[in-house]
Formats: sequence, structure tokens, C-alpha cells
Amino acid sequence: MQYAELFCQSNFSFLSGASHAEELVIQADFLRYHAIAITDECSVAGVVRAHASIKQHGLAIKQLIGSMFWLNDECQVLLLCPNRAAYGELCRIITNARRRSEKGSYQLSEWDLMSVRHCLLIWLPSMKPSDNHWGQWLSQHHAGRLWIGALRHLQGNDHSYIHHYQTLAKELSLPVTACGGVLMHTPNRLPLQHTLTAIKLGKSVAQIGRDMLTNTERTLRSKEKLLKLFPNEWLAEKRSYRQTV
Repeated sequence: MQYAELFCQSNFSFLSGASHAEELVIQADFLRYHAIAITDECSVAGVVRAHASIKQHGLAIKQLIGSMFWLNDECQVLLLCPNRAAYGELCRIITNARRRSEKGSYQLSEWDLMSVRHCLLIWLPSMKPSDNHWGQWLSQHHAGRLWIGALRHLQGNDHSYIHHYQTLAKELSLPVTACGGVLMHTPNRLPLQHTLTAIKLGKSVAQIGRDMLTNTERTLRSKEKLLKLFPNEWLAEKRSYRQTV
């Protein structure tokens, strides 16, 4: 099975990612992934280090370029770059979103997403009533370039999530692709990720409660485990990316 991880955040996603981009690509290659996308939040800062690491270590893995965004705290999307035009488009969106906000934050507009012409989009439903609205809105503007990104982090309500993905896919006529939502390259980074969360919230680790990750499922997982978590067609639903940037 060829697997490409399309949702992976490094330490350049400030106070979220607990691994360096270099560590992520090395581990993904060790796990025999076909490709990995470093998709930091409104940033491509980890791209160069990932590329340099692949070259330095002679890794076989393919690097994909992308970024993750939140729109109105309700709509979470990944933008992925299949070519140079898409990379330029992504950089323009990041620049505009950063300029609208104070340093260290960003503000994505609906127009930013509506204007996308070259990037591929993966929509990550939030299990909220607003999912139907955002799914229809994205489908209206990006037919043929839009996927539903399915996450499984073994939180106890996974079956509800799977049913939700299947329902949205049927109602909106959209394909579903498996995503990891990766924040760590190996499970031993969990204590660091807890510390980052505590710093972000201005609390001690003991005080963060439900905001703490409850397991290590947001690591790069083996292909054998992924085969147990996702339907085969969701794992196989990967576009053949042609990286030219």
C-alpha cells in the first residue's frame, strides 16, 4: 500500500507541533510512506528544512507542500500544491492572511478560499451543525478539487465520525481521503506536546484537563495500523501530485 500523509504539523505550527520537519520526513520514510505533506498553520516555514533533510539523508519519500487554515473558527481546510502555480497561490494567501492580523496570528477571508484556482483542497469537518453549510460552500467553488479529510484519533466517538464523513460524502458527492492530523513524529514526544498546550493556554500541565491529548494517535502511524483504522478506499484516495516548486 502506498500511503501519503497529507496533514502533518511541525514545530513551525507554534505551540502545537512537537517535532521538527526533519524528524517528520525521516520517520515517514522509515515507515515506508510514499509521500508526506508538511502543512503548518498558515505557513510554509518547515518546507525548506524538510527538503534539505530528504536530500541530506537520501530519503526515498516524496515531499508535498501545503498549509492548514481555519476560517471563522468553523471551517478547517488544507491547501496542497501540485505545481508551481499552486505554490505561488498558496504563498499569496498566507501573505494576505498574515497582513490582516497582528504578528503571530492570521485572518483568512472567505474570498481567500473562493479565489483558489490551482491548489487542491482537503476539508476537515468539525462535527458541528455548520458542517453542512461549509461543505456546500466549498463544493460550490471547488468542484473536482475538493476532498473530505477523515481523521481517526481513537477518542471513543470514532464511529460517529466515520458515519458523519460517509453521510457528507454521499450528500455532497465528495471523495474521502484518510489524514493523520500529525503533531509528533513518535509517541515519545507526547509529554512535550502536553507542555506546549499548557504554555498556549497559560496553565500548568496538570490544569489543562480536556485540552490535553489523551493518547499518542497524533503521531506518524504504521501502514499496518492505518489499514485497521480506515477503509481501503479512503487510504487509496490520493491524487498523484507533481511537485515542481
